[in-house]
Amino acid sequence: TGKGIVIIAGCSHPRMEHILQVASQFGKVYGIIGGLHGTRPESLKDLDLICATHCTQYKSEIKSLYPEKYVEGGAGKIIEIR
Repeated sequence: TGKGIVIIAGCSHPRMEHILQVASQFGKVYGIIGGLHGTRPESLKDLDLICATHCTQYKSEIKSLYPEKYVEGGAGKIIEIR
């Protein structure tokens, strides 16, 4: 997008910290949409969009730490990013 890379993941078993590190080699990572599995909430601090779905262990903590960045997700959810 014009704002940066948006990662769309199923379940982040390879660890979102690693996925973010690799993606950042290609530019600014704007956000993540998908299952964050056991991702440490503090590793998401530089993102502008966080949409944690199905397998995210610390969803309530992520939501309370980043309320201005957090978007509720799920099947059928439409998220418009420009």
